[in-house]
Amino acid sequence: MSESKSYTREEYIYLSRIYEKAEKYQDQFKFINKFIELDPKLSKEERNILGSGYKNIISDKRNSLRTINSLEKKNIFQNIFIKEIKEKIEKELSIILIEIQKILDKHLIPNAIDVENKIFYLKLKADFLRYKCEISYGKELEENIVKTEKIYKEATDMANKELNINNSTRLGLALNYSVFYYEIKKAKEEAVNIAKNAFDEAMKIIDDLEISKAKDTLLIIQMLKENLISWCNEMNNEFES
Repeated sequence: MSESKSYTREEYIYLSRIYEKAEKYQDQFKFINKFIELDPKLSKEERNILGSGYKNIISDKRNSLRTINSLEKKNIFQNIFIKEIKEKIEKELSIILIEIQKILDKHLIPNAIDVENKIFYLKLKADFLRYKCEISYGKELEENIVKTEKIYKEATDMANKELNINNSTRLGLALNYSVFYYEIKKAKEEAVNIAKNAFDEAMKIIDDLEISKAKDTLLIIQMLKENLISWCNEMNNEFES
């Protein structure tokens, strides 16, 4: 299939689905960007394709980095080669993150008429800035942390005002915002507070969620719970030692 060939927007969407099934995430990424450029006003289904597609290509690179970091800690291979491969993967990931940020800033966020879509895109922007923090160092890391926190806060303020607590976008935002505080800022108590507030609010309507079989929302609630248990245990162990 020639990359120079032009397709209709519907064909780009269809091709992006096929490439996802084939786990050809780089190609899927290209076709998603193509249909966004043709019309950035996405339906919920198209937004889901975007979300999963961007997640797929990023997860692929982040998993590679985790493997390399694990090998680096175990000292199995010579560090000079590990460092070389790590820098290569970080560069590839950085290029993808920059491209995603451009798509979000140029096409998706300015054209988001629906408030939930805008919050979803702001959440994505903050998430990808958080991933950028994972491969940043020194002053660049400090600057990226400030940018990430600002976007998360903007999205959170909007979500708390505009979206119900049973909304999966709002809960997913709270989940990722708390992870940012815990893993990147190392502000563990703040992370627990964010996660606990979202979890406690969601538990007030848990019966309604189970009746309506809101699977996405229930999954996020479970993830919030698991993080809270893990983080509280870790903090207690640190306190005791």
